[in-house]
Amino acid sequence: MSHNAKLLVLDEPTNGLDPVVRDEVTDILYDFIKDEEHSILISSHIVSDLEKLCDYIAFLHKGKLLLCEEKDRLYEEYGLLHCTLEQLEELDDKAVIGKRVNSYGVDAVVLRDAVPNDMKLSPMDIETLFIFMVKEEDK
Repeated sequence: MSHNAKLLVLDEPTNGLDPVVRDEVTDILYDFIKDEEHSILISSHIVSDLEKLCDYIAFLHKGKLLLCEEKDRLYEEYGLLHCTLEQLEELDDKAVIGKRVNSYGVDAVVLRDAVPNDMKLSPMDIETLFIFMVKEEDK
């Protein structure tokens, strides 16, 4: 008897694999979800795998749901700002998700809609968003 699964529930499916094998496994999983009849629920710390495979991202930290959003919406909603501390202080506190101050200035994850158009934002990956959210949450 065979079983044709429509949903896979996977916990850290690529953890411990070398990069080449991990890429092959994610390709297999991607082929599985190309068919709209199939879905995968993945729990993983390897965010690049999530970016490759997932349409929706939920982020849990210390048992608290920090976000649950469509992946593409995260790219649209958040950006990475490189600026001076003075420029950052001009922004509304609600615009800043997290920041890292160093001798070269400030890197901050911000809400794109809350930043003036003349401030250039860089693309942001989801792992960076997670890191900045957690560092602000843990303060």
